[in-house]
Amino acid sequence: MKFNIHFTTPPHAIVACILALSIVFAFTSCSDGSSSGSDDDSGQVTNPATPKVTYTVTFDANGGSGTMNPQIFTYGEPQNLSPNEFTMENKDFLGWAKTSGGSIAYDDNSGYTIGTADVTLYAVWGKLVTADNAATVIAGLEGGTRANPNVYMIKITDKTLTAEQLKEIGTAIETVANKSNYYAFFSLDLSYATEVTEIPEEAFSTCRLRRLILPDSLETIGIGAFGYNRFEEIVIPDNVKTIEDGGFEYCSSLKTITLPASLVSIGASAFASTVLETVYYKGTQAQWEILKTNISTTGNDKLTGAKIICSDGIINGE
Repeated sequence: MKFNIHFTTPPHAIVACILALSIVFAFTSCSDGSSSGSDDDSGQVTNPATPKVTYTVTFDANGGSGTMNPQIFTYGEPQNLSPNEFTMENKDFLGWAKTSGGSIAYDDNSGYTIGTADVTLYAVWGKLVTADNAATVIAGLEGGTRANPNVYMIKITDKTLTAEQLKEIGTAIETVANKSNYYAFFSLDLSYATEVTEIPEEAFSTCRLRRLILPDSLETIGIGAFGYNRFEEIVIPDNVKTIEDGGFEYCSSLKTITLPASLVSIGASAFASTVLETVYYKGTQAQWEILKTNISTTGNDKLTGAKIICSDGIINGE
């Protein structure tokens, strides 16, 4: 009996497959018969460990005194920042900023995860106050000179503040800031006041505030709440729904503001007599057009005529 065997695959292709398998096997085996990598005691194959990359955090006293050793961080591994060791006469350490004039980014000894480069953190100095001692502490702050005015960051440590307490703190700052021949400016940090939902009417008007940090819980900025101050830039928190009449009127240095998509209405003259150039709006262009119908046309031409940078494009500019 005769058998005829036919190959549907050409012989040279079969040879090529065998050679390919041989090459793969050669790459996955060592000359002594063991696999590449390393073996543990159980005979399991493990890959070589990836070297850990480290970067350095350097601490800058930013006008304070003392020294601190740099801190080594491993990329991707969180650890706490070293406790502050700097001091400054008549001022409290408030936290760390990413730039010498920046806002507080990290509290003392807070958790930190480094990126892919060395970092310098700058001490932020000011006064830690409560509603109970604000008037006394602020009244004791010294002014500077016309050529070199003092700048104070006032950080309120209370979680809960009543409308009356907020007004009392504002009055304390206003009284000191507007004294004759008193050369000082103030910044206000309310970020700890996480149960405050409204800043009452004229609470911080005419306080000569240069910077402002508002709590994330905030929903309403009252009538004239921050009028007649020295802000250049403001970030409104994401939960704010209403900015009432005159909220930031006559803030004659205000050029940039960030507005949340949560905003529902903006009252008359909320941004009157500002020099607004750029508005960062966290909503879309369509959302801005809806909000615009609830922005009072009285005294807000600087706002509506500014360059509006929305999440999906730009209005009133390139």
